[in-house]
Amino acid sequence: MNLTKKELLRQVKKFLQDPDRGISHMMFAELCGIDMWFMRQVFLDEERPLSETVQIRVNKGYDAWKKGLVKTMQRKDRSRYVDYRTKAEPLLAPSMGLKLVGGELKLRVGMVNRRDYSQRDLNGD
Repeated sequence: MNLTKKELLRQVKKFLQDPDRGISHMMFAELCGIDMWFMRQVFLDEERPLSETVQIRVNKGYDAWKKGLVKTMQRKDRSRYVDYRTKAEPLLAPSMGLKLVGGELKLRVGMVNRRDYSQRDLNGD
């Protein structure tokens, strides 16, 4: 799924700030085919604009990670690399939260994709 520029900036920034994301910044940048420092300047520090090429690459890499098509592997010498799975295995986790519906707070309970950062918090982030 292709995200808009604004939504991609929001979701990837949230993704990169999550300490439990399951992939390092360097490996995610390698997955997307861009330089790690450039990725951090665009998404975390917001010092550089998001170009169309970077948007397409990060969109594809983030979508593959979110769907569970990508896994991190470790070689015998302890070096890590990114590998594609033949079958998608999304990481599901139980979730409970509040959502605002028609001016009322409702309880949201269920299983969600752990790697999906599209849900907005009550403060809009």
